[in-house]
Amino acid sequence: MRKLVLLGFVLILIGFLAACSGDSEEGSSSDGDSASEDAVELTFWKSEDIGRADYEAFMDVVEKFDEEHPDIDLQVDTTPNADYRTRLNTQAAGGQLPDVFQVWPGAELEPLVEGEAVQPIDDLIGYWTEETGLLDEEDFEDFSVDGSPYAVPANTNPTHMIFYDKDMLADAGYEEFPTTYDEFLGLVDALNANDITPMALGNSDAWVLQSVYISTIADRFTGNDFLEGVANGERAFTDDDFVQSLEVIDELVKKEAFNDDLNTIDSSQMIDYFLQGRAAMVMDGNWGISAILENMPEDKNVGVAMLPLNDKKTIASVAGTGVAINSDLEGEKLEAAHTFLKYVYNEELWEELIKVGRPIIANVDVPEDADLHPLQEDMLELIAESEPAPVYDATLIPAVNDQLENELQSITVGGSTPEEAAENIQRVQESEQQ
Repeated sequence: MRKLVLLGFVLILIGFLAACSGDSEEGSSSDGDSASEDAVELTFWKSEDIGRADYEAFMDVVEKFDEEHPDIDLQVDTTPNADYRTRLNTQAAGGQLPDVFQVWPGAELEPLVEGEAVQPIDDLIGYWTEETGLLDEEDFEDFSVDGSPYAVPANTNPTHMIFYDKDMLADAGYEEFPTTYDEFLGLVDALNANDITPMALGNSDAWVLQSVYISTIADRFTGNDFLEGVANGERAFTDDDFVQSLEVIDELVKKEAFNDDLNTIDSSQMIDYFLQGRAAMVMDGNWGISAILENMPEDKNVGVAMLPLNDKKTIASVAGTGVAINSDLEGEKLEAAHTFLKYVYNEELWEELIKVGRPIIANVDVPEDADLHPLQEDMLELIAESEPAPVYDATLIPAVNDQLENELQSITVGGSTPEEAAENIQRVQESEQQ
């Protein structure tokens, strides 16, 4: 890449948040060329997931854009994924965002829109919906606020998959994955009887139980329109069907389905637990397959399933990250930003994402040269057979989502009953709506 800035952005907490700092490196292109003197400078921020195949695929397309557009001096600045949200929100509050930058959909996008940090792309989406036909108008819904789109979706993120060790399940008497919830509870008991932790869980960051677990589990009880009903006051978190979903978490904890340190390890460590044979299963989003395929032992026989519950096949799903445009951009810089989005979000990117097993949102066929692992094929088939459900953190008011995540953690340590947790979540919901 002609000019690639790799920023190691570190948040240091020593009694208090001291500072955010980073070092930049400017690289040169493979052919030694540099941007022309009159090139338009365009700054781009992206969260960094080194080692994840989908991240590498995205950055390869960005690098090609840089090489093929000498009239645009692209400055790419990456921040470790764990720190990116903090950096984005801090810089947005100070009005110091770059020209184009990665954003998340739904509730995380709304504050940026309300703060006038990003600009709508209504006049741009025709490129995908009409000129190329790669996307449909409804594909922009997760990145739309008040009817206007603000970012382009690249992929869809089903957040609920159970990856399981087939041999461990067979040793516990289960040649096939359970097809009913009662059978699943029986599997948990059988694994515990064999002194095997049934399910690895890393919830130290609190989002896993919310995004991976309750978003799908709750939908199996409440249906897809529940969160909309909560928002307009027709439903409540204290409704019996939502409380039942919290009771599932409570039941799994009491049945010792999880590792004891579930609230002190993170989502990466829970994958490690599974790959090391310290647990027979791990529940994660579709992204978890990358780390599993990259690191699993050759002799590990892994399958994929969804939680069998209430005879429904819904899986919580949300658009992945998108790229938004700074509201201050105009003239030639805005034109450069449009050129960047059109180039990056095109057939090549989506084909490359398919090749690494990511479910995409675009109207693109599986490339003939796609060499998918059988586990990837099984996962994509499972997704195709399911119905989408909303992901809570992409829909809820942030304060309500924070309370939900806190209450889920509290349930795991016996601090709240499902009923108490529901009441506390509803209390915040009503307070935020006043």
